[in-house]
Amino acid sequence: YKSYLSMYEEDDDDNQIPSSYTTNSIRPDRSLDAAEYQPSVDITRDDHDGLPTKPKIVLLGLRRSGKSSIRNVVFHKMSANETLFLESTTKLVSEDVSHNCFIDYMIYDFPGQCDPFEDGIIEWEDLFEGRTALIFVIDALEEYQNAIDKLISTVVKLHQGRHNLDNLEIFVFIHKVDGLPDDQRSEVLKDITARTNDELSEAAVNVYLNTQLTSVYNHSILDAVSKVSQKLIPELLPTFESLLNALKEPCSMDRVFLFDVATKCYLATDTEIVKLDIYEMCCDMLDLVMDISDIYARRTDHKTVRYLPYDVSSFSKVVLENGTVIIKKYITPHLCLVCLLQEQCLNQIGLIEYNIAKFAAGMDEVLQAYYQNKT
Repeated sequence: YKSYLSMYEEDDDDNQIPSSYTTNSIRPDRSLDAAEYQPSVDITRDDHDGLPTKPKIVLLGLRRSGKSSIRNVVFHKMSANETLFLESTTKLVSEDVSHNCFIDYMIYDFPGQCDPFEDGIIEWEDLFEGRTALIFVIDALEEYQNAIDKLISTVVKLHQGRHNLDNLEIFVFIHKVDGLPDDQRSEVLKDITARTNDELSEAAVNVYLNTQLTSVYNHSILDAVSKVSQKLIPELLPTFESLLNALKEPCSMDRVFLFDVATKCYLATDTEIVKLDIYEMCCDMLDLVMDISDIYARRTDHKTVRYLPYDVSSFSKVVLENGTVIIKKYITPHLCLVCLLQEQCLNQIGLIEYNIAKFAAGMDEVLQAYYQNKT
C-alpha cells in the first residue's frame, strides 16, 4: 500500500504543481466534483462469501459488570440512562455487526455466570480461532478480586489450549469509573494492573493486557472500543495512518481522524496521542451534523434499517470560539474524515478540499487492493 502515498508528493506531467504551492501539496486547479471521488468499492455489501472468517469480539466478565450496556451503547445507539433498565444477560448473545466493512465482526456477549471453556454452549476452540479481541469487563464499583481471578483463569486456559496468542488481543475494561473520584480511578487502575501482572507471572503466562478505564456516561467507552477495532484491522491500520499523516502535513492540520459514522469509533488517526477532550469535540461534531442532516435528508426507503442521512456531497465545517475549525468530509457511505485546524488555515480551503479529495481517492485504491487480496 505504500505506493499510494506518492499521490501527495507528485502529480502527472500534465498536472505540475505551480511554484506558489509547496512541493508536498496538491494543486487546487479546478473546482472539486465530490461525485468524482465516490469509492468504486462497495464497502457496505453484505455478501462475505469467499472472505476469511470475520474477526470476533468476545465479551466476558462477572454478572452486572456492564457487558451488555457497552454493546448496546456503542453498537445500538442506546443512551447511557437506558442501560439502567437492561436485564442481566442469562444466555449467550451473538450478533453480526456490519456498520461498515471495517467494523464488521461477530460479537459474543457471555452471561457472567457462564464459563465458555466448560459450559459447552459453544466450541471455544472455534470461538477464539482467527483474529479475535477478548474484552474482559471489571466493575470498578464492586470488589474486583473475583473478577481478576476469572480473568486470570480465562487467560491461562487460552494459553494452555493454544500454542500462541498471536491472533488474540486481550483488553481489560475497568468499567463504571464515572462513580469514582478522579484520584481513585488511577489508584484502581494501578491496583488491578499490578494484581493481574503478578498472577500472570506466577502462572508463567507472558501476555500483554490492554487496560482501559471506561464508562458509558462519557466518550471513554467509544475511545476504548476504537482501540479494539484498530487491532482487528492490522493489515489496513498502518496504511490508513500513513495516508492521514500525508494529508495532515501539507494542509497544516492539527489532528485528523477516520471515523465510522454509525458508532463514532475512530478507525485510524495521525501519530499523535489521542486526548479525550479532542475526541469528544469530534464526536459532538458528528452528532451535530447527523442530527441536522436527519431533518433535511431525503428518505427514499422508509424501511431501510441502515439508512444514513449522509452522502457523497456531505461537507461540514464548525468554527469554535477559540479559533479551532472542525471539518467533516464524506469518504465512503459509512466512513468520514474529521480534521481539526486553525481558522487562519481556511485561507487555503481550496488546497484543503483538493487534498481531502485525493485522500478519498487513495482510500478507494487501498480498499480495492485490500479486497482483491482477500478474495
